[in-house]
Amino acid sequence: MTLLNCIIVDDEEGAHRVLKHFIGQLKHLKLNGAFFTAVEAMEYLYHHKIDILFLDINMPGLTGMEMLEAMSNKPFVILTTAYKEHALESYKYDVVDYLVKPFDFKSFLSAIDKVINRLGAGKRNIDPPMEAPDHIVLKVENDIVKLSFDSILYTQSYGNYVKFFTPEKMLLSQITTQEVESKLPPKLFIRVHKSYLVALREISKISGGELFLKDGTILPIGKFYRKNVIDMLKN
Repeated sequence: MTLLNCIIVDDEEGAHRVLKHFIGQLKHLKLNGAFFTAVEAMEYLYHHKIDILFLDINMPGLTGMEMLEAMSNKPFVILTTAYKEHALESYKYDVVDYLVKPFDFKSFLSAIDKVINRLGAGKRNIDPPMEAPDHIVLKVENDIVKLSFDSILYTQSYGNYVKFFTPEKMLLSQITTQEVESKLPPKLFIRVHKSYLVALREISKISGGELFLKDGTILPIGKFYRKNVIDMLKN
């Protein structure tokens, strides 16, 4: 059986102990991380692929439901909570199971069995084409923000951060320009300088070593990137 990578997101130490014990009983499960806040978990998920997310709902800061709403590419989600009243709401996020604390090993096994059944169904059926994402998820201070591609004018490197400029505001996120470039659609955004990525739709003209945007912003254009930018504008 394929090894399934898991993480725990819960603000209670006791819940961590129980889940770690249950996960340790199954050879086909591997615990890759345990987090006490949703923001920490989101930061991990930016860089790692997992199969199962054990997620509490009521946590300080970002709640479990808010985390699910912010995620564009979810793993299999098993909610673990002390409250029953969120059960109906949770299934709009396509969660696999809803375990009410304190749950026993039998309930835990049932949830894992549902994950395995979904995996089996996926192998038997032709998967529908995945919709291309229309946004990027960013960590901005202590918040997780969904920023639509249509709202981004350009980005600028700023040390270990990147500034995202929209018509209304600027957002500062701790991420590299290389990571941003990998997440933005290459048909919509182009690097024009080592420090700048620009939405192609916003470029009005190129003059000398400068790039002019429709809103009047003037950015530098690097010699190395100039030809590629011109070729993209012609297409």
